[in-house]
Formats: sequence, structure tokens, C-alpha cells
Amino acid sequence: MRIARMHLNESPFKPSRLVSSHVSKYVDKLNLYHVEELEAEFLKKLSSYTKLPRESISLYPGSSEALIALVRFCRSRALKLVSIWPSFHGFVEFANMEGVGVDFVYLTPESFELDLAKLTAVGSRSKALYLANPNNPTSNILFQDKDTLDFLSSRFGLVIVDEAYFEFSGYTAADGVLDYDNLVVVRTFSKAFSLAGARVGYVLTNQELSEEIGRYTALFSVSTTSLASALGALEDIDYMMEIVKKVIELREELKRDVEKLGLYALNSKTNFLFIKTPTLGRVLARSLSEKGIKIRAYNDRLIENYIRVSVSSREDNLRFTEALAALLRERSTVG
Repeated sequence: MRIARMHLNESPFKPSRLVSSHVSKYVDKLNLYHVEELEAEFLKKLSSYTKLPRESISLYPGSSEALIALVRFCRSRALKLVSIWPSFHGFVEFANMEGVGVDFVYLTPESFELDLAKLTAVGSRSKALYLANPNNPTSNILFQDKDTLDFLSSRFGLVIVDEAYFEFSGYTAADGVLDYDNLVVVRTFSKAFSLAGARVGYVLTNQELSEEIGRYTALFSVSTTSLASALGALEDIDYMMEIVKKVIELREELKRDVEKLGLYALNSKTNFLFIKTPTLGRVLARSLSEKGIKIRAYNDRLIENYIRVSVSSREDNLRFTEALAALLRERSTVG
């Protein structure tokens, strides 16, 4: 049985052909820990892409490692961690792995919007706030205005904005990293650039913070082949933009098909849908898994009646909706 991978928010499209050509170019240098000219060229391209100076960019083996470095940095500064919730579970797991607790500020039920009043109540310069924008797993964008960024930066000692899905939303807080001395933006090549397996992430912030945070990860942690892959992807921005366009088209098709089943999906600014279900999401996920379709479901009481479904190929999207329709019919017949 072929497995439909609709649970990890991977890209359904292959990387640019320039990726493999760049990896081939540098494969003979794998005897070295570090290839200076490769990193220099990559950072030059990334600086142009982000419209920020080289000094504001630091590299990590995936955005997960960047978040771990940030947790360690916060611990060293005695900054208490605060996260919105529901949000990216990985951040909480990374914090717990480092022996750091996380307090939560809950999003508005059902709409999953940011509640600024709640953030005001818990805000403190002795705390670091983490939020994903657009948010995972809810798929919606939480803010896209400078006033909110002003507010967050004034209330917290550090603001970490996870922009793993930036290319799908079109909004970034990165423009503010040179204006605020406590803003950090985290991004990845895993989603829009189709490089989940390469493990390349980066942090955008002011030079001082960039250097301090960089002390909490290992030297030469991004492999030569990963850097070469990311450089190839950056040199084919048109291909990335075409992938984003196709994923958005497939996402909206999938959303319409889900709504035809009588279900509600939030308006997504990512490469996945967050769908409300008439039964426990994990029950549907288990049944779909038996049919070779993997999706994400939750034990969390707040979202136990939701599923997260990655946009896949049109074939797999149709396979998912047909299987879901059959399960809903069975449930209706049993009921």
C-alpha cells in the first residue's frame, strides 16, 4: 500500500534541479568541515533574499535547532518562556528537553485569533514570547501589522516569531529586526523550497543577538551538502514561487472539497489545512492510517476535534477526501 504523507507539512514537489547540480559541485569537498566560499556565496544570496545584512543572519541545521539554541539563550538570560497555544508543539518539546518550562497564552477558541488583552496581562521584560506566524497547527496568520509588532516588542524581553510558512503568507516581521533590539525571526528551507530532508534553517535578528544566540549551537553544524542544496534552491527563486502558487491552488481545491463534506476548515496561509471534525480527530486519523493516509490529530482537549492535513498531490488530496467522505458516511449510518 502506498502511503500518502499528509502529516508532516512536507512539500509534494521535488526540489529545483539546481539543487542536485550544486550538491554535485561540492561533493568532492566533503572531506572538509567547512567550505568558506560556499557559505559566503550562500549568505550573500540569503542576504539578498531577506533584504537584511549578512550580520543579521545565522544558520542552523533546520529551524528546530534554531529554536533549541533560542531556548538555551533564554535560559542563560533567565527569560521565562511564554508561548501562544495551540501552537507548534515542537517548541514546547525542545524547551522541556532543555529543562525549561513554558507558560501558555491561549488563542481565542474556534477562530484561534491572537488575544492581545491576555498577552498584556502576562507581558513582562523578564519573559520571552514565542509565536508561529502563520500558526501551526491552526494555519491562520496571527498578525500582519506593525502596531502588533510594536505592542509585542514593548511587552516582552524577547519576541520569537517562527515564520516557517512565510512564503505562503507573504507577510514577514523580518523588516523589524533592525528596528527592535529584542525581535528574532526564525525561518526554514523545509517548506516552500522543498528541502525538508536537507535540514537548513536560519535566524534573522540584530547583529548582537545573532552572535549571542549562535553560541548555543555546534560549530559547522550545517553540512556542506545542505548548504549546497539551499544555495541551489535560492538560485531558482522562480521555481520556488511557482511551487508556492501550485500549493496554494491545491490547498484551495482541497478546502472546497472538504467544505462540500459539510466540514469547516480555517482560512489557511500555510501549506496545510486545519479542519474541524464531528468526532475525535484521532479516531479519524487512525481509520485513515489504516487506508494508507497519514494526517495529524491531537490529544489536546482544545483541539481534539480537529485534524491537520498537509496539502499533497492532487491525487493524494482526492484520495484523502474520498476516504474521509466514506468514514463520515459510516459514522452517520452508525449514528
